[in-house]
Amino acid sequence: MSERCLEHVLKIGLLGAVQARCECREIPLGPPRQRAVLALLALEAGRTVPMERLIRGLWGERAPAGARGLVQGYVSRLRPALAGVGVTIAYAPQGYLLELAAEQVDVHEFRISVTRARSLDTDEARAVALRHAIALWRGEPLSGVSGGELLDRLRETLAEERLAVIEECLNTETRAGRDTVLIPELIALVAEHPFREGLVGLLMLALCRAGRRADALERYERTRRRLVEELGLDPGPELRQLHQRILRGTVRAAGTVLSSPVETVTVPAQLPAEPGQFTGRAAELRLLDSVVTRGDTVAISLVTGAGGVGKTALTVHWAHRIRSRFPDGQLYVNLRGGSPQRPLRPIEALGRFLRALGVPADRVPDTVEEAGAVYRSLLADRRVLVVLDNAGSVEQVRPLLPGGRRCATVVTSREHLAGLVVRDGAVPVPLGALASEEAVTLFGKLLGGERLSAEPEAARDLARSCGYLPLALRVAAADIAGGPVGDTAGRVRRLADARGAMPTLGAAGEPCEAARGAIERSYRHLDPPSRRLFRLLGMLPGPVFALEAAAALAGTTPGETDRLLCGLAAARLVEETEPGRYVLHDLVREYALDRAWTEETGPSRARALDALLTWYLHAVREADEEACHTDAVPIPMTAVT
Repeated sequence: MSERCLEHVLKIGLLGAVQARCECREIPLGPPRQRAVLALLALEAGRTVPMERLIRGLWGERAPAGARGLVQGYVSRLRPALAGVGVTIAYAPQGYLLELAAEQVDVHEFRISVTRARSLDTDEARAVALRHAIALWRGEPLSGVSGGELLDRLRETLAEERLAVIEECLNTETRAGRDTVLIPELIALVAEHPFREGLVGLLMLALCRAGRRADALERYERTRRRLVEELGLDPGPELRQLHQRILRGTVRAAGTVLSSPVETVTVPAQLPAEPGQFTGRAAELRLLDSVVTRGDTVAISLVTGAGGVGKTALTVHWAHRIRSRFPDGQLYVNLRGGSPQRPLRPIEALGRFLRALGVPADRVPDTVEEAGAVYRSLLADRRVLVVLDNAGSVEQVRPLLPGGRRCATVVTSREHLAGLVVRDGAVPVPLGALASEEAVTLFGKLLGGERLSAEPEAARDLARSCGYLPLALRVAAADIAGGPVGDTAGRVRRLADARGAMPTLGAAGEPCEAARGAIERSYRHLDPPSRRLFRLLGMLPGPVFALEAAAALAGTTPGETDRLLCGLAAARLVEETEPGRYVLHDLVREYALDRAWTEETGPSRARALDALLTWYLHAVREADEEACHTDAVPIPMTAVT
């Protein structure tokens, strides 16, 4: 063992899973009770721990007859593991002593860091130092060990110590004038600890200073009711005094003067780009408007219809038109309920929303119940529009519904989701095919007035052949755009032939059949390299992908892949949402995947997926390495795919 791996680099971690590491390796500590012995010794590093305390920590009041011998055995097995890094466990008549500097145990390092932070001159410096101390925590303290009630009490004591330091840090940051940017974190903490009045007071103060006086007063009333109903107590004098100051409008005059400009609260703006050439749907738009303007109930709209009928296009178009009513933000998620890939779980969607609302990633709860409570608390006092696209079931949607009447939710689905209507009061907005004249108008917008005026009957035949379905019209129009003016009628006949040759796609009936015919015609019109890339895209794990991912999948250069994707975009088989990033409509993906299984051999599919997986792993590794050298948040898989 080198001189560098001696006691000065050994670190014992108790603020999470119990572990011992030197910079070279992790030290094996054995089974849970043996780990508990080291934890009890490390908590008193440099001081003798009596044998009776070790026995009580391991077994409580029900210690076995041979408890002393068992403790001696645990210590004898820990000694050689620690001796390799120059650390000893010394025996004394009354117990054992871990010969280690206190700062080499993260509990003591945390306490030392907090003490140093309190000695700094300014609130800004103290807040930064306290944040560094809090960052030493890795999870529930003293986890991964077995023991009695003493260990349970130690866990509770450490958890309370951490929460007290967090509250002290938030108080310090509030005095430094950063209170408004702390609102999302404070809401999450109050949801976890609703009876901790110090946190509630900080949240009320932050809301008031952010110009949300009514929200601060409502938060007080909510806390007061809960204290009375669940504990039979009234709020304490400090919280009552703060409530009175907010009522009198004297918070700024009585509070500490802000030393830095007030920062704004996170306002998400997640709506996809507005669809081009949107046409018709006047009745549906009026119905959606009426749901958000009535104001007497929670606003939930449910847009339903077959695949390719334009549910997402209608919803996104309407959401952009109405977004000024929701100044606190717009949230959007594709739940993937109607696509061949795995539907998005509610906890995944809640995590995305909470992070978008400003909750730090390490503060996002890992259960639907807790995450949902934080989510509803965050939205209770805000005007936010929530778009839940492509839902597959009521169970997938319900945890994502805001609780307050200031918010509005729009759900799109191929399913009727009757439970959402009956129990949650959602207003159904059924969506069918376009009216015949609307379909012809859309065709004219896609191809230009010259085509429409040159062959008006052919345009009507095209609309009829596409089942008046927007997706089918867009794909067919892209195919016709490549031909000469005057050949629209011939293209319509070939489209009809393609439709008749293909079976219905899925259970959605005629609209899906019309879309498949249009997609089939455009697919057959592609050159072989473009056809191969298109069908391989159907194997991607999601509808959104990067140019580099497509290149890895097809085994082509980025330049060649870019050229092929431009051709697919011109044929309306993919859509470029931003430079280098593309999206496939669900029905187009289903068709592409069907072609992949029909026309690609098993080894060919396997090679393509292996190359794609290799690219994903390389992209994630690069993102992690970059995050290690910067202050950036690591890029999740969804960001690189």
